[in-house]
Amino acid sequence: MITITTKLASLCLVLTVALISSFPVSAADGNKIPEQCEKLFQETEKLFNEAQRQPGTHTQLNKIQNKLNQSKKQILEMEIATQIKSCDQGLAKLSQLHKPTEENVN
Repeated sequence: MITITTKLASLCLVLTVALISSFPVSAADGNKIPEQCEKLFQETEKLFNEAQRQPGTHTQLNKIQNKLNQSKKQILEMEIATQIKSCDQGLAKLSQLHKPTEENVN
């Protein structure tokens, strides 16, 4: 069974890969946060809140929260087009984590 903590850790990895694979960018121009990123940040916050209620996850929560905050900050420093690309990748991975699989069912 995939736990909330595992999902969050996977999402952190996806965000990190998205950041590393993005082309070099300059600082964001202060425009509004793209809708994809707003949704991604809301979904990760929901998962984090769920993880807080899970027994035995408290030892990992600070590390995961720090990584999520770091990834969010890095995304927001990107140009808008790259923000959208990175957040789309994160949302796609998050969607895959929510789909039931044989591993989740067993």
